[in-house]
Amino acid sequence: MGSRRQRPELRKAQILRAAKESFRIHGLQTTTVDAIAAQAEVSVGLLYRYFKSKSEMVQAIIAEDVELQMAQIERAIEEGSTDLAGLPRLMINQFVEESQNREQLALMLEVTVEVYRNAPLREFVRRKRVEVRESLATKLESKGLDHEAARSLIEQIERASAVVTGVALEALIYSDSVSTSSMSVASIVEAALSSFERH
Repeated sequence: MGSRRQRPELRKAQILRAAKESFRIHGLQTTTVDAIAAQAEVSVGLLYRYFKSKSEMVQAIIAEDVELQMAQIERAIEEGSTDLAGLPRLMINQFVEESQNREQLALMLEVTVEVYRNAPLREFVRRKRVEVRESLATKLESKGLDHEAARSLIEQIERASAVVTGVALEALIYSDSVSTSSMSVASIVEAALSSFERH
């Protein structure tokens, strides 16, 4: 077991890392809390101090992912402050880069299936999406976009993200070549973005 004096936030992160690894390798449905505790090298009792259930761990994984995406989008907004219309294209490089992380994609697939099965998790994801949209709209409007233009830009970013995610998951399942899947993701997203811009 690890140090008893480890700071709570580090311990929580350690447990969450173990949960991610276990969910990715063994599947969320078959992974037990006991297995996660063993992977994290903590007692089950200690694990329950931080997370009351596997569902809470999934919520934490989703929240962490949302926070990371928000930070990336906010950086892109700052970088593209003189040409906000080009923001979806700035995001594409980040989306494509992330799509090459097969371990992250495998975890995302497990989490997505669990969200589909679990109504409270679906509601949690919906609330997070609303929060993200409102936060982004506020940020974009502070950069000079009107309300409608901000909403339209957010929709373009969401569509680009959805296309990258779909193509990346297909590559995860059907392709053995990371470089081939990278080219596939980039070219398909480019075509999709061009289509969005025409409409």
